[in-house]
Amino acid sequence: MTDNNDYIIELKNVSKIFDDDTIAVDNFNFYVRKGEFVTFLGPSGCGKSTTLRMIAGFEFPTKGEIYLNGKDISNMPPNKRPINMVFQRYALFPHLDVFENVAFGLRLKKIPIQKFAKDGKPILKINKKKAKEINEEIKLTKKNKHLTKEEKEAKLEDLNSRLKVALTTLEPTYKYKKLSNEEISKKVARALKIVDLDSLEDRDVTTLSGGQQQRVAIARAIVNEPAILLLDEPLGALDLKMRKDMQLELKDMHEKLGITFIYVTHDQEEALTMSDTIVVMKDGVIQQIGKPKDIYDEPKNAFVADFIGESNIYNGTIISSSKVRFLDHNFNCVDKFPLNEKVDVVVRPEDVIFKEKDEGMINGVIISKIFKGVNYQYTVMVGKNEVIVKSTQDYPLNVEIGMNIYKDSIHIMKKDFTTNIYTDAWINKENKVMIDDMPFDVDITQLLKDSFVDEEGYLVSKDKKHRYDLNDADVVAEVSIEKVEIIDDLESKEVQAIGEIVDSVYKGDHYQLIVRTINEEDFVLTTPYTYNLNDKVGIHIKKEDIKLRLKKEISQYEN
Repeated sequence: MTDNNDYIIELKNVSKIFDDDTIAVDNFNFYVRKGEFVTFLGPSGCGKSTTLRMIAGFEFPTKGEIYLNGKDISNMPPNKRPINMVFQRYALFPHLDVFENVAFGLRLKKIPIQKFAKDGKPILKINKKKAKEINEEIKLTKKNKHLTKEEKEAKLEDLNSRLKVALTTLEPTYKYKKLSNEEISKKVARALKIVDLDSLEDRDVTTLSGGQQQRVAIARAIVNEPAILLLDEPLGALDLKMRKDMQLELKDMHEKLGITFIYVTHDQEEALTMSDTIVVMKDGVIQQIGKPKDIYDEPKNAFVADFIGESNIYNGTIISSSKVRFLDHNFNCVDKFPLNEKVDVVVRPEDVIFKEKDEGMINGVIISKIFKGVNYQYTVMVGKNEVIVKSTQDYPLNVEIGMNIYKDSIHIMKKDFTTNIYTDAWINKENKVMIDDMPFDVDITQLLKDSFVDEEGYLVSKDKKHRYDLNDADVVAEVSIEKVEIIDDLESKEVQAIGEIVDSVYKGDHYQLIVRTINEEDFVLTTPYTYNLNDKVGIHIKKEDIKLRLKKEISQYEN
């Protein structure tokens, strides 16, 4: 039992492990305040929808507890939770009009009315149904192979205690009645008014636009007056303009209703536009929780920085208490880190200021320009590093230009020394991933479940109806530091990249090295062997050890 009255939902040490031992959610700890608009944000497969389904009751946690208003609902069936859900596919009934679609749940709903004896005293009985549910939970706990012995014993002790109370405590009894047609009409009218469809209640739902159908689905969810509304990528099927309009409408509905919204999306703009709080997830683990502006301005790691908006991310070195070196230049900074520490440096494209050649801190050559409507997006080469810049000024291609990056625009993060993350990787025409401008063998079928590569090099869906040309596709590549191999013989055919050891830390039974290439790309790795700083070594990564994530939707690469 949790005792914070401000929390409507709280997840404590929640994990979800499927039968094939896939860990969808790993030790999730989080709470939602009453009336808050919270968004779970992350790439496909990060566990956000699974978390939402556990809150809804469509999935039960393997470990941990979910509390609703302080009550443990971890194994409560979905129909008993004061929670409704809106899906990406609206699931409307095509044979019913707008009114009847919204009223459908109300016609099935039964309202509890407490029973009283003739003398006016409440009729009390042992709640056998509750005892039965606890017994079922005891059986499930005994069979749960993912709990440790101590976890299982603690949970069984709690459940047996609750069962004893249920079997010895008299509780009020209830009879149930359906809502009257008049009550249903009032509730439906109110819900349709909130979603601005009160003039369309007699319309056939198949004649409505996508946005109108989505509003019908939302009205059907809110008509039951839930304490929490769950929304699982509800705008994914809409076109861009309609999606932007619905973002504002959802935010307005949230303010009108005053209830808690928990929203799932992989769209960063949706999350930044609508949310009070954003939870960024990756591989079933929370990466960062915070207000939209805080997460955008102060990302905790390279993954968050890259996923929330566009970012320039560089390998840097702290060279004094107020200076960091990256892009072959010493920049002033405000973040404090130990001297000589290797760090990740984040600079947003809008924070790079163009100047005339040689009048800025660094010079570069403009190699691409895209007009975005409100500004131009430039790619500028500084040595062998790309700098993405957003500017309202129009500059020609292939000119050398100066740039300033001021200290307040430089965000420095501690390096993630468990995973190498390469946010500027891309796929070449041979379906290899380019990291540090060097090709690495990789399995591109991981980008689409059950896909295969045909003889022409296209990625093909399982049903063979879609094929994708991934040449030049931008990706994020990730490699565990334990999977990066170091090679002494620089002439070996196994060498995929060459760099210099710039950092070495002894970890008790192994060394952790940072190998930096001539293009200032870092490979963090572990080895039991001793190396000297400035030693030149080769790098090799096996095909199966590189994980990929597309930066755009795969549909954009359909051939």
